[in-house]
Amino acid sequence: MLRMTLLKKSALLLSFTLMSACSTQPVTPLPKPEQSVTRSEVGSPSAALKLATWNMEHLAYPANLGCKPRDSETIKAMQAYAKKIDADIFALQEVASKEALATIFPEQDWQLLVSERPDSKSYVCRESGFDSTQQKVAFAIKKSVSVKKISHLKALALDNPGLRYGLVVTVDSAQGKMDVLNIHMKSGCFTDDFMSQDSPACQTYAKQAQVLDSWIASQENTAHPYVILGDFNHRISAPYNRLTRTLVSPRSDLTIATRELIGCHPRYPAPIDHILVGGTKTTSASLVSEVHPYQNMNTDAMLSDHCAVSVVLSADTKQLSTAVRWQTLSKEYRALTETTYQRATEALATATPVANWVVVMDVDETVLDNSAYQKESELSGRGYSTKSWADWVKREEAGLVPGAREFIQNVFAAGGKLALITNRNRTLDAHTWRNLTTLGVPVTAQNTCLTGRTDADKRAVNLPGIVNDKDLRRQQISQGTAQCFAPAGVALQEWSQPQVIFLQVGDNIEDFAGITQENADIEQLLPELGKQLFLLPNPMYGSW
Repeated sequence: MLRMTLLKKSALLLSFTLMSACSTQPVTPLPKPEQSVTRSEVGSPSAALKLATWNMEHLAYPANLGCKPRDSETIKAMQAYAKKIDADIFALQEVASKEALATIFPEQDWQLLVSERPDSKSYVCRESGFDSTQQKVAFAIKKSVSVKKISHLKALALDNPGLRYGLVVTVDSAQGKMDVLNIHMKSGCFTDDFMSQDSPACQTYAKQAQVLDSWIASQENTAHPYVILGDFNHRISAPYNRLTRTLVSPRSDLTIATRELIGCHPRYPAPIDHILVGGTKTTSASLVSEVHPYQNMNTDAMLSDHCAVSVVLSADTKQLSTAVRWQTLSKEYRALTETTYQRATEALATATPVANWVVVMDVDETVLDNSAYQKESELSGRGYSTKSWADWVKREEAGLVPGAREFIQNVFAAGGKLALITNRNRTLDAHTWRNLTTLGVPVTAQNTCLTGRTDADKRAVNLPGIVNDKDLRRQQISQGTAQCFAPAGVALQEWSQPQVIFLQVGDNIEDFAGITQENADIEQLLPELGKQLFLLPNPMYGSW
């Protein structure tokens, strides 16, 4: 199976609004229209949940103390700014205390939560001359949001009193129970590869990255959505960033929702405040992310040296593509597959009486029907991924393409053998084998050679006689050198002899020897189609 493109590939809808303020001159922008996202009461089935992260830069209590003293007018401006953003959940950084937080978020409207990290030693602020105040992470959560649990990710502080704990809340959302992790990572390591630097800051960051990666791994096992947001002190939207490659890996279901945003700070356009969303593969979700500049973006007038960043996470009803609907609902699909297999069965009668003749078949959408995976992918909004496909194969829940089992039985009855050449990874062969036998396909190690794809198949392309990434395995079948899957304790002597390929059956033009999508000459193929080459319909994906 070659999944190079997907028809109407469903993916998590990321609709980004880009905002950049690059001038160092005082700026007073025109009023900015709000995102037109309707949010009903949080917790209702169709509710949209808006989450924001905002580093408040030394928010103190009283406000006129600490490293960023503020007067009453500035506090009012911060209140208005937060009100305009209108997030249901604010993840906040550099907050001294609950009292400081209450100056911006009144307790009659908000649930205020502050990290329980013990106070760290203060220092004298360079500009104000005051003693510094605490820099903790905190949440301000609207009272309409149901908070189910509060916990602290103490490991993120690495037993260092100067580092911050992570703060986690579990809330109800339209996607179900959701864990929200607020972080403020170590500053001072701004290289894309923290492992390439031996500075203390980068060494610390590397250890925090491991903690974060472990937390994500544990969340992936919970089967419910999660969000990580805060001040990463790292440019994770940059290409080849090590933290990004560590966290957003094939094993995780994580998306950087803010990846395409541009930072608001006039001097630092690469953002370090981000929101990551994961665990939505079992739900339908739509994301809209945004950066919120201040009314005056002069660096001396900014309410904080960070602007807030938000994402709206909402339920999103996905529609199945026409391709999936046709394959799963139409009578035409079954008529075409069964007709194709009837003609292939008729062709068996013309088999020359030679020893070791074999029919070569693809697996996916030729023998096994994976439309259930395609439906899940589209309805969840996640689309195809290597990880989700491998997980599906391991479930061993694919159905049968109409007519496939009966044709295979006829091949064996006529004295032939079967070579299943699949582009499933070879490490998954055992799952494919069990899926086939569970469905009553009478494959044995003696009558069937199942061989998945390896890197060697891809590297062999363009070598003599090798045009596509299945040709090497066809060649090995013909030569008696194929690496066939063998159930435990079964010898494969039958496949150590040369085989004569009699028929080829597939759903993709590249399931046939010596052909690619680019070089296929249909006029030359027509005389063979329906005689030695049998092509099944697959509108869902292919090499096109």
